[in-house]
Amino acid sequence: MLSGCATQSPIQNVPITERTALLEDADVDGEPDRSGDVWLILAFSGGGTRAAAFSYGVLEELRDTRYARHGSERRLLDEIDSISSVSGGSFTAAYYGLFGERIFDDYEDVFLKNDVQKTLIYGLLNPINWFRFMGQGFNRSEMAIDYYDRQIFRGGTFADMAAKQGPEIQINATDLSIGQRFQFNQTRFKLLCSDFAEFKVASAVAASSAVPVAFAPIVLENYDTCQAKEPAWVAQTRKQAQPGSSLEQLVRGLDSYLDKDQRHYIHLVDGGISDNLGVRSAYERVQILGGARQASKLLLGHTPSIIAMIVVNAETRPERPMDSSSKAPGISAVLSAVSHTQLQRYNTDSIALMQSSLKQWSKELSTPDHLVTPYFIQVDFESIADPEIRVLFNNVATSLALPADEVDNVIEAGHRLLRKSPEFGDLVMHMRSLDKNDSIHTGESRR
Repeated sequence: MLSGCATQSPIQNVPITERTALLEDADVDGEPDRSGDVWLILAFSGGGTRAAAFSYGVLEELRDTRYARHGSERRLLDEIDSISSVSGGSFTAAYYGLFGERIFDDYEDVFLKNDVQKTLIYGLLNPINWFRFMGQGFNRSEMAIDYYDRQIFRGGTFADMAAKQGPEIQINATDLSIGQRFQFNQTRFKLLCSDFAEFKVASAVAASSAVPVAFAPIVLENYDTCQAKEPAWVAQTRKQAQPGSSLEQLVRGLDSYLDKDQRHYIHLVDGGISDNLGVRSAYERVQILGGARQASKLLLGHTPSIIAMIVVNAETRPERPMDSSSKAPGISAVLSAVSHTQLQRYNTDSIALMQSSLKQWSKELSTPDHLVTPYFIQVDFESIADPEIRVLFNNVATSLALPADEVDNVIEAGHRLLRKSPEFGDLVMHMRSLDKNDSIHTGESRR
């Protein structure tokens, strides 16, 4: 009731100032490819702390998977070109993008094994915050942003993330008005006449994980303080998009930000609503840049030998007791079952789309003298062979608080499931074959 007294949500972004904003004149945000051999894309799904821990385990396994290249040892972690994330997975992606390998030193204590949910609930019960709730602009999301910024991301901005020169981090939310994915990148912020450099990473992660009702939408202002215009490649993509296609809808969504009167404020909620796996935004990124060949030139600067995607899918399929009774299920159980069914079907479609797209992109990139091989690797709880253990993982809660032993188990699952994936094995063997003098081993878990 108190949070409902806030009559206006706080604006999270600022307009472009006279100084040059980060990458202001660039159409793409990518960094050069790590080795030139592989175009490696990671996708981190939603699922609260469970998803964050699962993706963290995969990052550790990529760190521990080493191979020799041109006489020196490398890690698959060093080959990551981009990470696309939503909701819970965005905590891990953003922390890695902002702090690099520091994630392996303190991330478990800072976030994974920290009861963030209890802290936020205590904040709601704190009488000091009651008065802030009754004031203008402070709400549950603002309280979460304040906590994330102080305790997790330590005031980090996207300028700080860019300075790390690591993989491109694509944090995704959902634009509530048009139902499309909203990527936190310079292209979107240029259309909003907003300074991307100074935008807080905590605000982006809060938007990506802002579950409706539980959290208020994160609000951005669509400023009219500059001559906003779309990048040239968007205009070119519009010509190629088929009527009614998802690509045409995406371009129309970008165009909508140019309408400063009708869309003066942008309301962002959980990225899992529009893509709970984080793979659609990675797909759209390539498509809107004009296809794999053009995207590889813009993002990598060359044509790789391998194009690979690792999808870290923390989706669960918990047991539902409604089928053991003739009693009509309650409203909560019905809504949960309906939303889970819709989510699962959309996830299935997204996976099929990416599998076929990787094959198509590899054909587009290949020449008679240079064949490009695609690898689609999915890590999920359904891959667990033991049915009893699979049930245990499928019943891990979706929240921002898990017991320490559950966190350890989910991290270890990320290690083991990636290591045992046949497709992952094929990828690392292919990396080995690129140099006959290479040696490769998969790091064993140290837990």
